[in-house]
Amino acid sequence: METSLTTHKIAFKDNVLSFYNKTFYYLESLSSFAIESLQKYDAIILDARDADFTRIILRKFRSNPDMTFYLKPVFLINAREITDPYIKELNDGTLSSFDQIPEIINDINDISLRTAQLEHSNSASFEVQLFKKVLSYMFTRGTNNLKPYPDINSAIGYSYPVISVNFDSFEESKVLDHLEWAEKENLIWPDFYDRVYLCNNCKCGHLSYREICPNCDSANMRSEDLVHHFPCGYIGALSDFKNNIDTALSCPKCSKNLRHIGVDYDKPSVINHCQNCNEVFQDYLVKAKCVQCGNDSDVQFLISKNIHVYKLTKKGRTAALSGVFNSDFVVSDQVNGAIDPKMFNTMMHYLRERMKSNAAITSNIAVLYFENIFDLYRTIGRAKEQELLSEMVSVIRSNVAPADFISINNPSVITICMNDASTETVQLTILKIKKTIEELVSNNFQKFNLMIQSAVSPLSKELAFEKQLQTIIKELVEKS
Repeated sequence: METSLTTHKIAFKDNVLSFYNKTFYYLESLSSFAIESLQKYDAIILDARDADFTRIILRKFRSNPDMTFYLKPVFLINAREITDPYIKELNDGTLSSFDQIPEIINDINDISLRTAQLEHSNSASFEVQLFKKVLSYMFTRGTNNLKPYPDINSAIGYSYPVISVNFDSFEESKVLDHLEWAEKENLIWPDFYDRVYLCNNCKCGHLSYREICPNCDSANMRSEDLVHHFPCGYIGALSDFKNNIDTALSCPKCSKNLRHIGVDYDKPSVINHCQNCNEVFQDYLVKAKCVQCGNDSDVQFLISKNIHVYKLTKKGRTAALSGVFNSDFVVSDQVNGAIDPKMFNTMMHYLRERMKSNAAITSNIAVLYFENIFDLYRTIGRAKEQELLSEMVSVIRSNVAPADFISINNPSVITICMNDASTETVQLTILKIKKTIEELVSNNFQKFNLMIQSAVSPLSKELAFEKQLQTIIKELVEKS
């Protein structure tokens, strides 16, 4: 039997509407359906009166591995105030009535045009596949930021809906791991937002913090003020100074009344009494019990994770169109003349310590960022990537001193430590290196115009090297 959902101008027939060469499907609240059957429609109008149902449907669409599903335009109707981060982030707009459908035709066309521009190649790497999906969604929706939202359903208390939708709620810590991977690949840059502490067993952030007795681990404690009586010097618990007759305080040692705090006495601290083992102590322990796995841990052993607002770099913005190029297969120790980034960081640490004790020692950090090198890598193939990197390191090595250090952070970033030279001299050397590498690439790869950004900075004695390097690279990437 046919049903008709009618407003003043727009009429759905059997939940389907054809309008301006677009087909819409109206998905009613709490209706049952097979998601595969919705593939043929250009857009979905989702009845959002039930928040739980709306969240489930949006998750089904955005978590689907098929691009035709996870990029499908989904608009809400009958939506109440939206507080759920998944509903807020994963819909394409809200309608107050079906009469507004003509107003969203341009949005649907824009999403369709952007989808047609996407690169469709598959990757064997799960990280690459997942983040390519995230980038594709962000590109088709015209957004450049990944924002964390407080989320009671998330195992860590925050969610990034666009990427979190691909994981179960208890796997939210894996989202942070993938974001760290994307940051390492220079696809995104972080701006600090908050810090969370996670269970060191299951990485859940739902923890019960308790003050416990250092003797028996019981949380059954009673706390009271510690009182110091100035005239006789007696120190004891507040209950020692009380009586059963009135509220006056009197010293159990000299029997004098305590009248004025700050004049007769003070309360320098708090003393705790365990009701379980009768232990008396000033400093209690703090433990965190995980509500998911039951692990009970000292707070000092919890896993600390930073929550960031992430912004796409230029590499990240173009990766949806050109593909995410994973750099994990390249390691510095496979390139003659370069050292591993971890070793480089260790050597910088010791060099900073030497500079603190000897003012005569000078050192500068130079960073080369190859802005469009992944376009070249896609052309020449992975087999040639390491060969090209070796040639570039060879160029750098021929222009620096034997005692200077070179490290390949990833295939688009090379870091150089240049010692016993002024910053001005290092800057001139880097300009010469840039010109030589540009000519090398142009002459060997059909006049490919390799764009190189560079920065030179004295090695900081105060700021940790990892932080200094991260700041330099961030400024280069954002400038490009």
